[in-house]
Amino acid sequence: MPDKHELVQLDKLPLYIEIHQQNNESDVAPHWHQSIELSFTMRGQIAHFIINGVDHHTHPGEILVINSQVVHSVRSSTSSCSDLMLTMLFPYSLVLQVFPEMDQYMIDLKPLAELSVEQIAQYHHLQALLSRITETKLANDSEFQNLELTILSYQVLEILLKYFLRTRDNNSQLSSNLLITGHLRRALDFIQDHYQEPFSLQDIADSCHLARQYLQRIFRQNMGITLGKYIRNYRAQRAYQELCGTSHTLTAVAMNNGFSGVRSLNRAMVANYGQTGMQIRKGSSAPDSGD
Repeated sequence: MPDKHELVQLDKLPLYIEIHQQNNESDVAPHWHQSIELSFTMRGQIAHFIINGVDHHTHPGEILVINSQVVHSVRSSTSSCSDLMLTMLFPYSLVLQVFPEMDQYMIDLKPLAELSVEQIAQYHHLQALLSRITETKLANDSEFQNLELTILSYQVLEILLKYFLRTRDNNSQLSSNLLITGHLRRALDFIQDHYQEPFSLQDIADSCHLARQYLQRIFRQNMGITLGKYIRNYRAQRAYQELCGTSHTLTAVAMNNGFSGVRSLNRAMVANYGQTGMQIRKGSSAPDSGD
């Protein structure tokens, strides 16, 4: 079954491709998924791309790979007229089809200065392929676009698997069959299904059949964030999307996303985006609700 936490739909391609340009939402709460994610900064920069606790400041041409089940987040990426970034998600089932031994390995794409001569050449090859994918995706004027994107994407995957694998150590083993992964999935499912409603941490723990203190502990250990803060961040992200994409009043946005009122909505917006709901609304292209 597809991983619910991907939050994306595979349309006509065997993988997910998204282009990020100016005015895209910049903050992404800590999360993980089964897919292997690739991020390519073609123009502009991302100030804080945090992967497994390591803070990356990207520059043009930089490629980042996030392995399966690795916690990552984005904070305070820049937003200018020249920004252009690419995100690709390779479903883990697809990777296993072409490379059944993948569970024993992880992709280790180091900075250029730490690569071998052969890897540097392949890194540049990746940059060229990813640039072509970006241009092809943006063109959107070819009846063979999906075929071209699929071929280019498989070439990217081939290079990653041939030249940038390393054997997993005991601390980076996949945990798809471990009980703790199931607990986290159920907790995330509950939050995604009920974020618009009032609920307590005990409600989440009950849905997972766990003691609340134990759930809070394993959540922080595995997600790098407290359970309460994750809930606030998730609601804030959904509210941000509604503020930018609709003309709903601030009161309606607050109620639609699990906040007790405009005051608690604004606290979350300031904490996550540095602006109140009204300031975010005025800076977006959404019609002013007058609230």
